[in-house]
Amino acid sequence: MAPTALRKQSRKPAAAADKAPSGAAREILDAGAWLLRHRGYEATTTRAIAERVGIKAGSIYHHFRSKDAIVQHVLDDGVRIVGDAVLGELGALPKQAPPLQRLAVAVRTHLLASLEGGDYVSASIRAFAFLPKDLRRNCRVERRRYEDIWRKLIAEAARAGHVPKGVSPDAARLMLLGALNWAGEWYRPGGLSIDEISASYMKLAFGQAAAAARRRTPATKPRA
Repeated sequence: MAPTALRKQSRKPAAAADKAPSGAAREILDAGAWLLRHRGYEATTTRAIAERVGIKAGSIYHHFRSKDAIVQHVLDDGVRIVGDAVLGELGALPKQAPPLQRLAVAVRTHLLASLEGGDYVSASIRAFAFLPKDLRRNCRVERRRYEDIWRKLIAEAARAGHVPKGVSPDAARLMLLGALNWAGEWYRPGGLSIDEISASYMKLAFGQAAAAARRRTPATKPRA
């Protein structure tokens, strides 16, 4: 079954409407997201951002106090895009959905959001490891909120007997998230589909029980 695309509105940052930057501030963030995705942290200078927007470098400081403030905003928005998509899909499941069905939905939704979520999501995955220590610490706040979703999902699976005894739940979570995030480095449209990738990841992590969970999981598109 072919994967469905993210809804158009979910490609933009999922911050609250009354707090979301607009106008020139949004253009600055869009430029920063593109540069972080395609050029990396070091090349994402205020001069490069200004050139991409078509403004003077000094104008940036009317909207953001520093380059790192822009970077944190971009990375936090990228994490929220994925988190909102995953929470939306989990919330649409029946309350009694079994743990592996919930995990299968989260895996596919994370892949859809990370592979089709645009510059913000890609920047949040690619740039994080290259940030200065203090900035990386600040960006961890939003990332930990998202990882809490996965801590709960893995804990549910462990209680249901789907995580072998002696296997660290944290190790299982980090392995799965690492594989999901790395997919962006090798995924190409026309190759393995997102549904095929998510099914393979689930089967590798949870065996044949994951196949049964997948059959109970409709291929819905992530909600914004």
